[in-house]
Amino acid sequence: MKKFILFTLLVIIAIGSQSFSPTAPQASLKKGQAVYETYCISCHMEDGNGVPSAFPSLVKTGNLTDKNRLVKIVLQGVRGPIVVKGEKYDAEMASITITDQEVADVINYIRNTWGNKAPLMNVSEVALAKKAVVKGYQPY
Repeated sequence: MKKFILFTLLVIIAIGSQSFSPTAPQASLKKGQAVYETYCISCHMEDGNGVPSAFPSLVKTGNLTDKNRLVKIVLQGVRGPIVVKGEKYDAEMASITITDQEVADVINYIRNTWGNKAPLMNVSEVALAKKAVVKGYQPY
């Protein structure tokens, strides 16, 4: 009887932990795509290639590794010269007002689409990134 109760308890815990786990990867990417299509697509384009000399590409770029910087760019915009895939950009990107979950989702989408591959972010990482100091970052 004790084994049965222990087994049942473990099954309940296992099922419960799956039900309350952070956003599943595919769900986050789907939600992130919706955020991207609302706020980002007009400059960075549907295929993520941006517009040469105007808006940087998000395709297979190493500029997506710093999560703290990405959170700040999404929420506060960015200005000043940046180099993406060897091309210099000096335009400004305005900030957008979205939830921490939407920030995590859109960053997950960008960092895992168009040949990019990176670990997923969660809401707690977004909260920490908002407080972080990012060297050389200039908000809009």
